[in-house]
Amino acid sequence: MYKEPLSILLVDDEKTFVKVLALQLSEEYGFHTTIAYSGAEAIEILKNARRGFDVILLDYRMPDVNGLNVLQWMLEAKNLTPVIMLTAAGSEGVAVEAMKLGAYDYLRKEQIDVPHLVLDIQAVNERHLFRIERAIEEERSKEMGLNKEATDKMRDVINAITPTLNDTLAQIGAEIDLRAQKAVAQLPADARPEIAASLQEIQKQVRRLETGVRGLLSLFRIVHARHTETIELETIKREFESEVHRVEVGPIESPVLEQRLKERRESS
Repeated sequence: MYKEPLSILLVDDEKTFVKVLALQLSEEYGFHTTIAYSGAEAIEILKNARRGFDVILLDYRMPDVNGLNVLQWMLEAKNLTPVIMLTAAGSEGVAVEAMKLGAYDYLRKEQIDVPHLVLDIQAVNERHLFRIERAIEEERSKEMGLNKEATDKMRDVINAITPTLNDTLAQIGAEIDLRAQKAVAQLPADARPEIAASLQEIQKQVRRLETGVRGLLSLFRIVHARHTETIELETIKREFESEVHRVEVGPIESPVLEQRLKERRESS
């Protein structure tokens, strides 16, 4: 027996047959059973059901809307509830058509044995759950593949941009170092300290940017490789903080900037 009782929709226009079958499934096996006495009624129940059914037992031979008509509607409505088609003797062609329309199994009505039917209902439900699980797994794998493709493209873009960005920042820093002396030397003496301080601050910010770009690239490579470890992330963090601290308190390489600090110390 299932821990959670299965919910069964019985569709058959033979009222005595379906009532007796529903009673047995409910009282002897604990299933929740709902009865539809025609194909049209079954469609209305499926349209308005708040909770879906686990399995549908669907008779083929019904007036107006037969079992195949119901299956066709379910297919168009994308209703994936598993169906066991009930057929009469000599209806093998109907059974084949039912399977093409998505029925999981078919049984001859005159050969129905309730204990065997219960086993068949449970087996069909398990197959349906397995299909759902497999579909979810396939969708997850597809999504992972798309994410990997997007990540690979992002990696290529970052790998293409990062060297150019780092080179540009390095060139900015070099230009400041190379041209600062001449530029500051041409200024009036009273303006030199302020300009030198500004140049020093620009150098610091450029170095911060260089450090940040390198840190982000290292982080991306670790995550992309799926070998992310806390210790590696902490190492990147410490190296970044150390580099920023070095930029803040490290030696000033430009003689002009050194002169500027010397002047400030002498004036204070």
